[in-house]
Amino acid sequence: MENINDIKIKLIQKVCESENYYLLSSFLKNLENQSKDIVSEQDLLYKSEKPLTDEEVEEYFKEDEIVLPDYVMKMIERGMDDIKNGRVYTEEEMDKMDEEWLK
Repeated sequence: MENINDIKIKLIQKVCESENYYLLSSFLKNLENQSKDIVSEQDLLYKSEKPLTDEEVEEYFKEDEIVLPDYVMKMIERGMDDIKNGRVYTEEEMDKMDEEWLK
């Protein structure tokens, strides 16, 4: 395991070598905002962020009813009927059709 001084030296070297403005500024902001109590809970991503209540979680993940147009439902039903009656192609058959089409 590396000691703290080795880690500091490697960090300084990487920072000096980097030309990535966004990476460096992000790294600086992260260090400046670092809590002195390293064991404390993680800071919220945004200052306005707060944990959701049970009701808010339920509303957020509520399933919406999706109504498909009749023509889409007919296409799905036709496809299901094709599967049920064996009107399908294997992967190998599709590969052969692709090869013929690409000639």
